[in-house]
Amino acid sequence: MSQVARVKFVDYEKSIPQALDLIEAGPRLPQQGLIIIKPNLTNSSPPPVTTSVAAAEAVYHYCKAHTKAEIAIGDGCGQGKTPDVFDSLGYTELAEKHGIELIDFNEAETTTLENSNALQLKQLHLPAIVQDAFIISLPVLKDHSFTRTTIAMKNMFGIVPGRFYSGSWNKSKLHSPSTDKSVVDVCLYKKPDLSIVDASVALKGMHLAGTHQNIGLILAGFDPVAVDTIGSELLGHNPRRLEYLTLANGLLGSMDNIEILRGW
Repeated sequence: MSQVARVKFVDYEKSIPQALDLIEAGPRLPQQGLIIIKPNLTNSSPPPVTTSVAAAEAVYHYCKAHTKAEIAIGDGCGQGKTPDVFDSLGYTELAEKHGIELIDFNEAETTTLENSNALQLKQLHLPAIVQDAFIISLPVLKDHSFTRTTIAMKNMFGIVPGRFYSGSWNKSKLHSPSTDKSVVDVCLYKKPDLSIVDASVALKGMHLAGTHQNIGLILAGFDPVAVDTIGSELLGHNPRRLEYLTLANGLLGSMDNIEILRGW
């Protein structure tokens, strides 16, 4: 049975630790190696299109309190240049404040991986630095134009280097012929080890310019399929009708028998 914490949002420094404690995340963090916090920084638009820098700072503080592993923040934006997005959304300032390394996955050194069981991405270029890292997916809860929802799993598109998959935008080749299958494939190569969803204010209708919806929650879990199942329900969708989730069910996690751990 997978567990998903569902905590009322008060502020990031209170609600994120509460959600992580409910799933006993602290003892499960690696004590050495590299932890990469992966926000959704698809472009330079402010939250809730992108992940609030305050959310990332709260996750950093939690990790710092529970592990001696190195902690970095990384993403590869979907539009523009990642360093510019880091600058405009306050991540450069955050990194300077705490001495955190910022990683641009679009330009990072890569390795080429192969998986004959992948649905369509039989080969994938992946930053070498993410292969052995502990990845924390930190998305905003949003609808999506292609996959209906973009939560913990779709957020992993950001680790894929845009220079290999760009077209009309940085990751456009991942969206053809099937975005849903690409979501599953990217996560087959590297799925998030831990997912924390900012569902304080969700984005309904479209992932880049939707309608703000006050949901007032933080979600957290180690099973990204379970987390995305609960998140999709919060957005008003039937998870059983979302292709990427039904494809991932039983492969990358489970949509079934999810235990909700509530915190107030």
